[in-house]
Amino acid sequence: MVKQWSPEGEAPKADLADAKKGLSAMLTGMGSLSYGELAGERMKLGLLLHDPEQEHDCFSDNTYNSHLNDAIGIVEVYTGKYTRLDGTKIEGPSLHDLVAEKNPALDKEMMGKLNHTLDAMHVMVKRGETIEKYDQMIAEGNKEGNAVVQAAIDGLVDQAKTVQRIVTALDLGKIELEGSDSLDKPSAVFK
Repeated sequence: MVKQWSPEGEAPKADLADAKKGLSAMLTGMGSLSYGELAGERMKLGLLLHDPEQEHDCFSDNTYNSHLNDAIGIVEVYTGKYTRLDGTKIEGPSLHDLVAEKNPALDKEMMGKLNHTLDAMHVMVKRGETIEKYDQMIAEGNKEGNAVVQAAIDGLVDQAKTVQRIVTALDLGKIELEGSDSLDKPSAVFK
């Protein structure tokens, strides 16, 4: 994978060959992970069903950290900044730079929403490390735990809306973000 994603590797070639295609891929990934995948299928579904089996890392009780790291990954894609496990940092041109140049107010909105989501995720992690694990947070009747998870979901949904606005601002055409019955038609989940 390292070789495939190196600057000379096969994976980035298509995205680098066509700037619009590359930007579209980045924003589609950010928006789909924020909305359909993480907020919808990984979080809201379990919250709707109050089902501990809907915990992403059910064997390690580490779901809150997985969700936080997914949110961090979204921020890293946007900002073009990544910290390796050994602490070294990688930084390069970013969507953040491009959007700030084209529409500073929209970039400020995106950064605010990304940070708001990270804050909500950190609250969830703290609760997971001090009060109860994720499967207990999503349990039926746990109003406080449910609210913590819902706040993170709300942040993800909100930032996905701004991703769509960025697509428009960068004139990238129509991009389909992954949806989720859990968010789009919750009654279908119970059928």
